[in-house]
Amino acid sequence: MADLIITGKMKLSEIVESDKRALVLFPRFGIELGFGDITVTEMCMKLGIDLQFFLLMANTFLNPEYFPDRKLKDVDVDMLINYLVESHNYYLEERIPYLKGLIRDFKKNVDHPAVEQLEKFFDQYIDEVKDHLSYEDETAFPYMAMISSYKKKSGRLGQVDYSVQVFEERHDNIEEKLSDIKNLLIKYFPPANDRYIRIRLINELIDFEEDLINHARIEDKVLIPVVRQLEKQVKMP
Repeated sequence: MADLIITGKMKLSEIVESDKRALVLFPRFGIELGFGDITVTEMCMKLGIDLQFFLLMANTFLNPEYFPDRKLKDVDVDMLINYLVESHNYYLEERIPYLKGLIRDFKKNVDHPAVEQLEKFFDQYIDEVKDHLSYEDETAFPYMAMISSYKKKSGRLGQVDYSVQVFEERHDNIEEKLSDIKNLLIKYFPPANDRYIRIRLINELIDFEEDLINHARIEDKVLIPVVRQLEKQVKMP
């Protein structure tokens, strides 16, 4: 979908047909399947979604080559944070439990000592993901919301022992270790009565990895530049 730019005139169904990743993006805006031939603009009006914000998020999420620089000055930080928090909730409440269930199913079908290590490695990885998301939800996002509040009140903020630079320096790639888990499944488990569950698990891990990469791109390309600009406007020299 690198050459496709989403516009308000496009039908939601056309976007899904062009890029299946839209299936995990839409629910973060409260958009569920069964939307018929409705366009992006019509759906945004129906649900009270800011159209320009939706287009910015959708294009940044789905298109690695999309550069939103000229649109960043109009981004509402509170709206952006709400979107990111919804993404975190999706990972914690839906995606991760589903992956855990698939690994349990795989474990039942494979008689191999490494399967215990696979489950343990995945659990350790998920603990790292949860720590990463918790830091953002409890430290980074509240700070950014505070910066946004001062901007909206035209206030000036005194010395604060935190900045978006700290967030950027700590913003590691939590998706990288998923490659090790995928390699275990692809390279090192012998053939067993597990073909379909293994393929499904690998596909889901690939999708999760792509989702995390796209999520991180929104934070890198949109969140960090916007908050950095706000800091210049509200922080005391």
